[in-house]
Amino acid sequence: MNSFARLRSVSLAVVAAAIAALAVAGASFFRSFTALSELAVAYHFPTEQAWTLPIALDGLAIAATASAAVAKTRRGRGYAWFLLVAGTVASVVANGIHAYELTASPVGVGIAVVLPLVTLAATHLAIELARQHRDDETEPGTDRDRDAAPVDDETELETTPAPVALLRVAPDPEPVAEASVAPKATPVARKPRRIATAGDGDELRDRALRLVADGVTYRDAGAKLGVSKDRVYRWVKEQRATEAPVAAAS
Repeated sequence: MNSFARLRSVSLAVVAAAIAALAVAGASFFRSFTALSELAVAYHFPTEQAWTLPIALDGLAIAATASAAVAKTRRGRGYAWFLLVAGTVASVVANGIHAYELTASPVGVGIAVVLPLVTLAATHLAIELARQHRDDETEPGTDRDRDAAPVDDETELETTPAPVALLRVAPDPEPVAEASVAPKATPVARKPRRIATAGDGDELRDRALRLVADGVTYRDAGAKLGVSKDRVYRWVKEQRATEAPVAAAS
């Protein structure tokens, strides 16, 4: 309740200030309206249309002030401020001309040019106060909103911190015996190399000579017969040595 009363008192103060600002703006606007209307008649405006000049100048400044306060985009605010400056400068100059023609005194001119500036400032102040009053009434998260908000289970769940679960470290798993052991790869048995003996030396020699005659290399011939390539080479060399005298004798 205290928060509600405080908010209500602040709102009333803002409203009162806004009303006072509007009253000041109205008084200044009325005096500027009169001066600009007389200036329009002096420069041959029709009397029934003389009111259009103060409405055009001061009204433009007031409308631009309100637009600058509520504009949402940068381009809109820039254009509103441009119109605000243009309308204010035109109203100040027109009020100064009217005062100089009546009084020919710098003091009179100074008093006259203050009126449109006061109108502009008071209008802007009233708009800002009205916007603040609106924001105060619609501002979320105030004490009044918290007092009036019902508390339910979901609200308690959101505001109550959730308990922190303790993490338990799992023990190391016991080693599991392998169900079966993969059999080791059996090495491929190499074919034993045949070792020549003294009994079959002539047979091996003849076979080796035939293989070499057929174009087989010493190494391959020895591998087929189970002897070394050097022995095949000696057999071939001996054979050629025995054939050489026969060829020479014939």
